[in-house]
Amino acid sequence: MLAIIGAMAGFLTTVVEGVTGHMRQKQELKKAVMENRMRLAQSDSEFNHEWEMKQLENAGWKDDVLFFAWIGFFIWSGVDPEGAAEVIRAWENLPDWFLQITFWVVAAVLGVKKIGDYLPSAIRGLRDAAGGPR
Repeated sequence: MLAIIGAMAGFLTTVVEGVTGHMRQKQELKKAVMENRMRLAQSDSEFNHEWEMKQLENAGWKDDVLFFAWIGFFIWSGVDPEGAAEVIRAWENLPDWFLQITFWVVAAVLGVKKIGDYLPSAIRGLRDAAGGPR
């Protein structure tokens, strides 16, 4: 029983650290945007000012939506396996090229971006739950 409580505490720690790290990244992004605005405002010779600023300001939110939708599907499949199976069957009816493109997009977002965001915290949480060194 103690091991289960320890594992749950480690999991909750992982989630909290992931959210905290995400919020910290958002603060760092806001700081970088402000610094970049000041740098670009001083230089009128920069022709891509507006585009560059939009790229900095919009970074990440689409990835977050996809990430949480994907995680939500896995949680939902644990709660309502029959409903999730219906979604999977509907996906099987889609053209193969569409599925391949969709899975490449998901893999790129979840594999590259989110694993880099959350994996270090998850490993620390699992190590702490197992009683490993800090």
